[in-house]
Amino acid sequence: MQIGVYTAGDLEPHEIVGLAIAADEAGFDVFAVGEHHNPPYNSSCPATLLAHIAARTTLRLSTATTLITTNDPARIAAEYATLQLLAPNRLDVVFGRGNTAKVFGWFGKEIQYGLPLTIEHYETLISLWHNRPYFWHACARSPEIADLAARHDDGLFVYAGQTEHVGRYRDQAENPRLGVLADDLDQGLGLGPDRLLVKVSSPREVEKLLSDTCSALPSRRCSPDSTVHGTS
Repeated sequence: MQIGVYTAGDLEPHEIVGLAIAADEAGFDVFAVGEHHNPPYNSSCPATLLAHIAARTTLRLSTATTLITTNDPARIAAEYATLQLLAPNRLDVVFGRGNTAKVFGWFGKEIQYGLPLTIEHYETLISLWHNRPYFWHACARSPEIADLAARHDDGLFVYAGQTEHVGRYRDQAENPRLGVLADDLDQGLGLGPDRLLVKVSSPREVEKLLSDTCSALPSRRCSPDSTVHGTS
């Protein structure tokens, strides 16, 4: 199981980078940042943030999430393929629909078409990007997203409190991989995920998560210099 940290992006960009550096120093596996375009968030360009973080850390990098509905799929491919070249074997991407009608409008889209846009843009994206990294799909409401992930042998990402479509996905996927976003470690561990990302807001919270991880998972090697290692 990979364990990492994520931020929705409600911090200043330099604070997001500081979180990633703290996570790297603590020995976590993954750092993820969400894409948002409305206050109080400052992560409208996660590819740029992750490129900077790639140069400062050795972490695996991910999004939590990339908005596949309001972004042009060709632009997604261009940005993240560039990041993939800069940080080889360290990138994967989580796709999500978004849930704010105002933000859809800013990009000339309508929220009621979020689901068909997701499917249409995904199909376009995979036709453009053949040497792509691993993809995940964020699934909070729609069983169709679980079906899409299973059909393409991608991973499924859920919030710890919204897991109703996990069984559907696991029943269909040839190689199911479950990712979980959680507010605390215990909440996420109970679901037995392949990747667990815990929300943090400061380096101090990263330190606490490290301590909790070493207590809950003694099989992960925790060293006196505050380093925890798992299978990446």
